[in-house]
Amino acid sequence: MTARAPEPSRGWNPPRPPCDTAAGPFSPHTVTAAYDTVAEDYASMFGNDLAQLSVDRLILDAAAARIRHGVVVDVGSGPGQVSRYLAERGLALVALDLARRMLALAGQDVSVSGVCADMRRFPLRSDSCAGAIAFYSLQHVRRQELPVVFTELRRVLRPGGVLAIATHLGDGEVCVTEFLGHTVPPLGGTLHDELELEQQLLRHSFTIVERRRRNPLPHEYPSQRLYVLAELRVAGG
Repeated sequence: MTARAPEPSRGWNPPRPPCDTAAGPFSPHTVTAAYDTVAEDYASMFGNDLAQLSVDRLILDAAAARIRHGVVVDVGSGPGQVSRYLAERGLALVALDLARRMLALAGQDVSVSGVCADMRRFPLRSDSCAGAIAFYSLQHVRRQELPVVFTELRRVLRPGGVLAIATHLGDGEVCVTEFLGHTVPPLGGTLHDELELEQQLLRHSFTIVERRRRNPLPHEYPSQRLYVLAELRVAGG
């Protein structure tokens, strides 16, 4: 039996940005505007990268093997390359992204449920997901907002649920006004330290299963990549 994607909670309203990010480089409005602007170029540049990213595939395959059954939320799905990869391996996907144009592209090649939403407030029921994939999306929230995101991930995952993260290693934040040849409002990105992410995962009841690193491809942002595979601990386990 194929798992059905969870429907958005009734009465849920479109996300409103946290008060301290309403007009800044990490604002949901800023991120949405930037990615809607570059959607087609982003898909052209990065949409087929998984074919040459063995570490990414390794983590996704490990996550899929642990999930087996149930719905997976692709957090910051972009044009859907991760959703497509996992759907081809028999998993049911919910593609979640702030940019509607990205969601439209994600729905062209694979049958997924698309949800336009902010990862700081998932419009999904508690314990409704068997897995969550956050590949290159955590950088678009400020460091101090990570606990909010991990609290939401813990809420929507069922006990034993799988979380796979890919992010940029480094210190501090970066801000760009040019993105794939387009001028965009100042767009922020947080560079993460491996220890800080692991501490956040442990504080939010996750057990770390695997860690990996890789160097950037020539056309990628010049930061080392970090991958973490984790599972939500079962109460009493």
